[in-house]
Amino acid sequence: MLYEMRLNENLEEDVERPVEGFAHMSCCEEMELRPGGFAPWHWHEDVEFLWVMQGGVRLDTTSHSYMLHTGEGAFINSNMLHYKESLPGAPPIVLNQLFDVRLLSGGFKNVFEQKYITPVIECRELEALVFRPQVANQRQIIELFRHSYDAAEQREYGYEFAVRNDLSSIWCLLCKEAASVVQAKRAVSSQGEERIKKMMLHIRDHYGEKITLGQIAASANISERECLRCFQEMLNTTPFTYLMDYRVRRAASLLRQTDRTITDIAYACGFFGTSYFGKIFKKSMQCTPGQYRRVYRDEGI
Repeated sequence: MLYEMRLNENLEEDVERPVEGFAHMSCCEEMELRPGGFAPWHWHEDVEFLWVMQGGVRLDTTSHSYMLHTGEGAFINSNMLHYKESLPGAPPIVLNQLFDVRLLSGGFKNVFEQKYITPVIECRELEALVFRPQVANQRQIIELFRHSYDAAEQREYGYEFAVRNDLSSIWCLLCKEAASVVQAKRAVSSQGEERIKKMMLHIRDHYGEKITLGQIAASANISERECLRCFQEMLNTTPFTYLMDYRVRRAASLLRQTDRTITDIAYACGFFGTSYFGKIFKKSMQCTPGQYRRVYRDEGI
């Protein structure tokens, strides 16, 4: 299935809650059904656990890149910018669970929150953690994840207790895995993350226009040189490459959802020429705009 990701004006994902009053969501995601095979840069207040059922996925945070293969999992901390992309090979299928940590803490300033929850979610160095089945503690996390995911999907009577119990056990094991990072208590500046968010938002608001490096830098009140360094350090790319990728994603959406001509879409998305648009689109999507429309729109995928 294709989980429909809804992002607001700040690139924050609006996470749906299937059951009112239960701050938890699970979904099975087939990455190949996403345009380009990736989930764009975004963040959410919920913490996220994921497990790769099939294929391979690259998970990027602002400071690290992780390669996840079949049977491996990961934790993504609260409010962390991240991006997921398919790796070559079998089409990736990823199981996800997102939840509000208050589901586990159960109360304000109690021992669970102060001793176990807050130290993890406030540790900005702890962007993500990878779990390998070859490591005993991490294998147990993966097994608990699978059990809680199955319970959430089957929704038998009382499943909420089973899910919360498994997630509590996962969190205890997570705290042990993250202890070295959390206990270091190194103060990590959030300045870079705030700057990159501002520049990403500027691109989102002006992608259809001619955008210069200076304009992108000015949106975060930094120099062009610092802009280049920030994109490289935080997203491992350049402002121009990110802009082109964003334009392609917007064009793909218009190809799927509207009857506008390819020429009209090209100009609306900031490509001043259909030939150049076709070249960039094919490089990113491995097909022409016309082929993409036929596959994803006319054939109803």
